[in-house]
Amino acid sequence: MKKLIGLIAGLITITAAHAQSGLDAASIPEAMKKNAHSVVREQQIEFVVKNAGKAITRIHQVITVLDEAGKDELRFRAYSDQFQSLESFSMQLFDANGKSIKRYSSSDLGKQANMSDLVPSGKIYYLDPPAPDYPITVQQDFEIKYDGMLQYDDFDIQQANQSVQHAVFTARMPEDLDLRYKARHCALKPDTANDGKNKVYTWTVNSLAAFEDEEGSVNRRSRYPRIELAPSKFSIDDYDGDMSSWKSFGTWYNQLLVNVMNLPEDRKVFFRNMVKDITDDKEKIRALYSYLQNNFRYVSIQLGIGGYKPFDANFVDKKKYGDCKALSNYMRACLDAVGIKSNLALINSNYNSAPVDPDFSKNGFNHMILCVPMQKDSVWLECTSTINDFGVLGNFTENRNALLITQDGGVLVPTPKSKASENLFNCHTIVKLQDDGSGDASVELRTTGEYRQDMLWYMFDQKKDDQKKLLVDYYGFLQPDDFSVNYEKENKLAPVKIQLLIEKVPEFSAGNKKFLSPRIYKLWRSALPKAENRTQDYYFETPFIKTDTTVYVLPEGYGLETLPKTKDLKFEYGSFKSTYQYDETQKTITSVARLELDQYKIPAAKFADTKKFFNDVLGEYTEKIVIRKL
Repeated sequence: MKKLIGLIAGLITITAAHAQSGLDAASIPEAMKKNAHSVVREQQIEFVVKNAGKAITRIHQVITVLDEAGKDELRFRAYSDQFQSLESFSMQLFDANGKSIKRYSSSDLGKQANMSDLVPSGKIYYLDPPAPDYPITVQQDFEIKYDGMLQYDDFDIQQANQSVQHAVFTARMPEDLDLRYKARHCALKPDTANDGKNKVYTWTVNSLAAFEDEEGSVNRRSRYPRIELAPSKFSIDDYDGDMSSWKSFGTWYNQLLVNVMNLPEDRKVFFRNMVKDITDDKEKIRALYSYLQNNFRYVSIQLGIGGYKPFDANFVDKKKYGDCKALSNYMRACLDAVGIKSNLALINSNYNSAPVDPDFSKNGFNHMILCVPMQKDSVWLECTSTINDFGVLGNFTENRNALLITQDGGVLVPTPKSKASENLFNCHTIVKLQDDGSGDASVELRTTGEYRQDMLWYMFDQKKDDQKKLLVDYYGFLQPDDFSVNYEKENKLAPVKIQLLIEKVPEFSAGNKKFLSPRIYKLWRSALPKAENRTQDYYFETPFIKTDTTVYVLPEGYGLETLPKTKDLKFEYGSFKSTYQYDETQKTITSVARLELDQYKIPAAKFADTKKFFNDVLGEYTEKIVIRKL
């Protein structure tokens, strides 16, 4: 009997060793390690839809983290609320030889409320296991249950600097429901079958080599290979809907807008009186938007039907706060009170997010703005911002596709694309130089668009240390020994006036000569990423025009030695010009520069030319004005 028990124990040990032998890092093919910080050894994802509102996802994955740069793959995060819950979880870590070194279960998970500004909204479960060494392999097994569904999770095949040895994604759908899918940045197609109860879709990936991330590309997730999934029929919180078209999705959303524009009559009269002397509708909109910006604040409150139903206008009017939906709906109610119709608009926000696909309707939205149709054009309003210029969205939501919620359903329309002339940065500086190299600088900054928002957000009402950080780290000014900032916050056209005391203005001195940079800050600050083998488009934050006039007032007894030559640079999407002039009578040197970028999206094929252009702009700053003591 003892021999039999020993034999069984031995077999179990051998089986366990065999099961783990494939987890040693040495068994990863070299081709899978190239450009990789992590390797997906095995991934099995099963997505089982029960009906329009219920589903479950089971995930088994084994990932080897090759170095510290890939350590995020060790982290676990799961979100739970009334519509989804984490049903089970286990994690196991293996060393480089495939030996188990640590096990975790659900009881090891940390838990915290997913807090908005005012109220908790669901829970976040998390685990951040330490890595004693690299490479290290993590195995995760967990299950998520859905009870109320507005969208399906995508099959995210691969991230940058990650290779995939084997991965399988299986979706099981009831016969009476359709699964819509679309391949992004890959040509992967599913195998389809029927198991007698469900339609089964299976995507399989083998030996997918890692690719390098390319800095400055569009929103990262938007450019990684994945299979997008979307329902046709869905149900959430007893609201049934159809997402097979943008029109039908908008029709569903209209259900959530019943009785939300409920301003009391006295408040409607208040708004009518506010604009009674204004005859132009656009100016009425401007006045009401100004009232919103000056009296209401944004808070994130994700409550009610997955956070999609807005708080009603009366609630917002009394509380003086709301999230993007609540504030946009409130503005809509204010406009309606004075006889101006508008439409709520769902949109995907954040800098450089790719527009949603007109040909593939799905809930890819995370924000709401307001569109006011006019005879000649529409006015777009970002209702969460207290600093946006009227009718200007900014790079947070511009150049996207927004879903207008109309009485006839959803209508997908493009949002405006900003022009260089709308984002102006104009700097005028007078620097009074002293014989010891110090200087007093008087700076006037006039800004519009994104630059004005930066100024309002980072400069106004900030601590002096934060203002200095903006000047030195962001704008590239010489380190001041003391400074002051003066501005008129209410007058967006007024310049920001800055006084700087700088101990050392010249870049360096040699004998009786001093070498000055063209200006005391950098009109363009940093080199663009490498251009070799670029495959993806590059995105600047915004198109812009930056101009600078810097006047150096020379110390007594100094004159000009040499001036840099005029620079006149051009490329397909922009230009740069700098000129220099010496006034011997006034003992002043004037440097004038203008930098323009007409398009913020640069095709990959044109990026090398773009990089060279901005390298040349950087090179201009290294040229020196030379003055000497007479």
